Amino acid sequence: MKDNEYKPKQLLTKREKEVFELLVQDKTTKEIAQELFISEKTVRNHISNDMHTIIKQY
Repeated sequence: MKDNEYKPKQLLTKREKEVFELLVQDKTTKEIAQELFISEKTVRNHISNDMHTIIKQY
């Protein structure tokens, strides 16, 4: 494999990144859910997954 072909594994999914970006913009769970057309429970799951993934790296 050539060096320029290497793609590191992404830590977060595309959706988890979207949720995280809105979270750091100080959006509420309800606001994030409405903006992404998902349930508040799903938003909370993504936040939990994000935190677990980030903490696991340290």
